[in-house]
Order: sequence, then structure tokens, then C-alpha cells
Amino acid sequence: MPSATPAATRWPKTITADHLHRLVRAERDPRRALALFDAATARPSSSCAPASTPDAPVVPSLDTVSLLTSRLSSAGLLPLATSLLSRSRDLFPSPAALEAPFLSLLRAYSRAHQPLSALHLFRSAPSALAIPHSARSYTAVLANLVAHSHLPLARSLLADMRAAGFAPTTATYNVLIKAHCSDATAPIDDAVRLFRNISKPDACSYNTVIDGLCRRGRLPDARDMFAEMIAKGIAPTVVTYTTVIHWLAREACFDDALEMFDEMAKRGIMPNVVTYSSLIDGLCKGGRATSALKLLDRMVKEKKLPNTITYSSVIDGLYKEGQLGEAMEVLDRMHVQGRKPDAGLFGKLIVGLCDAGRAVEAANYLDEMILAGIQPNRVTWSLHARINDAVVTTLCAKGEVGRAFRVYQSMRTRGISTEPRTFHLLVECFSKKNDLEKAARVVRDMLSERCIPERETWDAILRGYWSKKKVRQEAEEIWRHLTVTD
Repeated sequence: MPSATPAATRWPKTITADHLHRLVRAERDPRRALALFDAATARPSSSCAPASTPDAPVVPSLDTVSLLTSRLSSAGLLPLATSLLSRSRDLFPSPAALEAPFLSLLRAYSRAHQPLSALHLFRSAPSALAIPHSARSYTAVLANLVAHSHLPLARSLLADMRAAGFAPTTATYNVLIKAHCSDATAPIDDAVRLFRNISKPDACSYNTVIDGLCRRGRLPDARDMFAEMIAKGIAPTVVTYTTVIHWLAREACFDDALEMFDEMAKRGIMPNVVTYSSLIDGLCKGGRATSALKLLDRMVKEKKLPNTITYSSVIDGLYKEGQLGEAMEVLDRMHVQGRKPDAGLFGKLIVGLCDAGRAVEAANYLDEMILAGIQPNRVTWSLHARINDAVVTTLCAKGEVGRAFRVYQSMRTRGISTEPRTFHLLVECFSKKNDLEKAARVVRDMLSERCIPERETWDAILRGYWSKKKVRQEAEEIWRHLTVTD
């Protein structure tokens, strides 16, 4: 068997900074890449230097330090990345040379949901890393704090930034505007005033304010801001269009939303899955499922694969408009494209079929749902109970008592509770068909679940027993015997 310990790296007699960069880039494991870097850049002592290390330490390039910092940060090895920057501080003459990897590290702390660690690293950077503060590093930490709702700290850091003589840039203003827009208690007019202070707003500036206005219900103002954006020669992005289309659809301004959707294509901006899904969901909720279905077809033709939420919106809209056939076709298309329906989606279709009296089809979809491995959990328990009860009730109403009993047995096997009215319906159906054994079994199940049968349930099963000739004759004989004895 091969040894579990990797063989030691054998260095050539001379190694260059370019050679080291290629070695680090080729190594997939960031820890091993760091070990290569350390071995090549270390200054060996006279007594314990390994024979395999090069004679002189290599001075790495800035690109190598940046690459390795990024690799370590992406892998979540943030302390190692910080240590690397600290050890690299004396390698480059310019104090600001390491700013790019430092910014990468700050953003990595944000992705790791450690905004306070990012703030601590930023404050200690001049002394610990010899990296001076800059407008860009201030902005990166501000964005981190805002993203994690540390707004008081963000305001304090902004005051420090101004005191240090750094004027807020467009990027800084964008972060501050986002902070105001994301705070539901902050007046949106404050964000608009901040926006007006930007000498050269960009698409991100407009997108943030437009979204904030929409969320506060000020759609006309948002549309005015959109028009201003175009008038100033700032090209709207897919995010701009998607935001406005989403809120137009939510406000039932469907014609305007569709017009803006078509305008995107004329400007050469391709809608993404979110754009399509927002418009489709709004159309379905607004009773225009047929238009949504056409958009779904267009979406597929443009190779924008719909997600489960998109399919669910269309199926729900078609179901509510009574177009069950079309809804089932969409579900089949969903299967073909490898999307898995959830309990909620199956439930809408199954209950819709039950409401339409299509009991057998509803039961078939219930079987499909079970075969797909969709089992009840704490969140979906009541939904599963409602779906199964609807199927049993509809099957009984259509005289499919045998199939209803199989569904009932499946419910009990999977631990899904049964409604008292469903128990009663099963007892009544079996009693009418003189299948008293199953009727009695259902009653016993009721009692085992501490569900006391109503008088109507007892009447149904007793009538069933009384209708049997043998039972009636025995009862009459007992009655005569009691009369003679008296």
C-alpha cells in the first residue's frame, strides 16, 4: 500500500518567484499551498535547514501573496490568511501594496458572517499589517457592518472616516443608501437626500433607491427615478428592470409590467430567472395564468430553466382558474426538466382534482407523491392530513370505497391523523356495502386514537349489522325468549 504521508517537495537548486507562483496556483489544497509558500520563503537556520529547501529564500511576487490570501479566505481559513498578510508586510516597499488582498480578506469576513472581526482587523491594520486605511477599506467594512445590520457601528465608522480626511466615494454613498433603505424605520426621504449628494451616481445607486421607494409603496416615485436614470445616460441593469417589474406585478399593473419586460429586450438586456419568476408570480396571483403560461414557454425557449417556485406559481394560478388539465401538463413538464414538486405543490393539484370530483386522478397523484418520498414533517403535517382526507372523502363520494380504504390504511401506516368526519364517512360507506368487518375496524381505530364516535357513526354501523338477516333473526329469537320468560 502507498504511504499515507505525501512525499516531501523536492526543490530545484534555484527557484524563482515565477516558479513559486506556478506551484502555489497548481496546488488545490490551500493549506499545502501555504506550506509550499512558507518553505520557499523561509530563511533557513544554519543548524536545522532541510536539505531539500533552496539555498536562498525566494521573495514572492505580490500576485502570489494575493492569490494565496484569496485561496485561504475562500476556504474559510481566515486566521491563516491574516497571518500571511502580517508576515508579508516587510516584503514590499509600498505600504499600500497589500491593500488588494487585504480588501479580499475583509470581504471574506463578511461572507463568513463575522462583521465584528472584520472591524477589529481593519482597526488594527496600520499597526499589525502596516496597511494604511483608505477610502476603499473604510467602504468595505461599512458594507460589512450594514449587511449584518450593525447600523450604529456603521454610522460611527463613517464619522471616523470623515475625521480621518477621507471623503465618501460613490461606493461609500451606495452603502449608506442601502443602510437607510434596509432599515424599515428610517424615512426613505433620508436615502433620497443622501442619493442627491452623490456627484456621479452609478447604476447601483439608482437600483438601491428605486428598490427602497418600491418597498415603501412609492412606485410612481420609483418610476420617475427610473426615467431619470435613462435621461442621464446611466444604462439600467437587469436588476433595475427586475425590481420595477416585480413591484408593478405586485400592484397589479400587469400591462405596464409586460411593457417594461418587452422594453428590456429592445435595450438588449436579457431577463434572468428572477425577472421571469417575479412577473409570472404576479400574473398568476392576478388571475392571468394564461399569460403566465405563455411567459413560461418563452422562458424555456430562451433556455432560462424555471425553478420550483416558478412552476409552483403557474400551477397554483391555473388551479385557481379551474384549468386543471393545463396544471397537470405543467407538472409533467416540471418532472421532465428534473424539478421535484414539494408537498405544497402536490397538495394544490390533488385538492383541486378532489374539488372537481376527479377522485381517481387525485389518488394517483397522491401515490406519485408518496413514491417520490415526500413524507410529512413538523411543518407539513397538517397539509398531508388535509390532502389525504380530501382524497378519501372524494373517493367515498364517488363509490371508490376499496381505493378509499387503501388510502386510509396508507395514512395510518405513515402516522397521518384522520379527521372525525373522515372516520364517520368510511364507517357509513362500509356499513352500506355490508362490509361490517372493515366498518368495525375503522371504529376500533377511532377508539384507539381517543376519538369518540358520534351517535351518527354508531347508528351507521348498527344499521349495517341489523340489515344482516342472520343477526336480525337471532335478535328476534332473543326478544321472543325474553317475552316468554316475563
